[in-house]
Amino acid sequence: MAVREDERLASCRSRSGFISSVLLLLLCPALGHAFDYPTKAVTIIVPFPAGGATDQQARLIANGLTERLGKPVIVENHAGAGGQIGAGIAARSAADGHTLLLGSSTMLIEQILRPNQAFDAVRDFAPVALIAEGPLILVASPSLGIKTVSELLALARQRPGQLAYASFGSGTHGHLAGEMLKAAAHVDLVHVPYKGGAPALVAVIGGQVAVGFVAALSARENIRAGKVVALAVTGSRRLPSLPDVPTMAESGVSGYELELWSAILAPAKTPPEVIARLNPEIVAVIRSANFTRFMSEQGGFIVTGGPDEVSRRVQSDFASLSRLVKAVNLKVDE
Repeated sequence: MAVREDERLASCRSRSGFISSVLLLLLCPALGHAFDYPTKAVTIIVPFPAGGATDQQARLIANGLTERLGKPVIVENHAGAGGQIGAGIAARSAADGHTLLLGSSTMLIEQILRPNQAFDAVRDFAPVALIAEGPLILVASPSLGIKTVSELLALARQRPGQLAYASFGSGTHGHLAGEMLKAAAHVDLVHVPYKGGAPALVAVIGGQVAVGFVAALSARENIRAGKVVALAVTGSRRLPSLPDVPTMAESGVSGYELELWSAILAPAKTPPEVIARLNPEIVAVIRSANFTRFMSEQGGFIVTGGPDEVSRRVQSDFASLSRLVKAVNLKVDE
């Protein structure tokens, strides 16, 4: 009888454990999904051409995540329309964590200027992790024969409407930076948008445009090689990698300050457990010695943060950029 009783108790415990497991899976179906992620290659979409600052960041992150996630992480460049094309592709992708976007605060300017575009830069993305922040740098063609912002402004006043500045797209931070300078210094410069920072920089190097606002990440080596002349950075502080380059405010353009940040975003409705899986892995990659060294050398500042911090940045910057866009009367060049 004792043996039968033990068998009965063991059977009850077995059935109880089985039922508990089934109930757990029914109540928390996402647990299996999170454990299985990723199930295939992950794609990071870069909305600008290869070779620019955003692209370089994405490729370092992709390499690090490939090792940490155990699946290939690849970068796809979809340039054009100031980043709209690539961002639109990412927004329409399946919300399963296998397609990500390396976005930036430039997306918010696009949303302000193009509120009727096919996607909403705020609502159609789920924040995953902050990556970095930093200023743009105003560079000039050596053929222009200038070395300072004051010399640029003097030349612009002598030749109103004849000097052009390059940006990495209409409605981007580069475009906003140029219009801010025009408004603050009361000069007439012509805007020439390109499909990204790399082609904008090439245009300055080749003398097709007089000056350009580009990411310091892209410009540093060309500055050191003498292919472009660094006039000023747009942020509130000098860059450790370019300590001799003054800020715009130090160059006599009072009140001038503009920085942008980058972040990994996912399509809206991406499961929270997938984002929770991704965030610490991305943070680990950007805190690695390799990525830290890259950012230090290239002129950016690492900023780690979770989805909540990205959301706070988005809300704060959307309000401040809206005021700035209105103040300088920024218009999209169609």
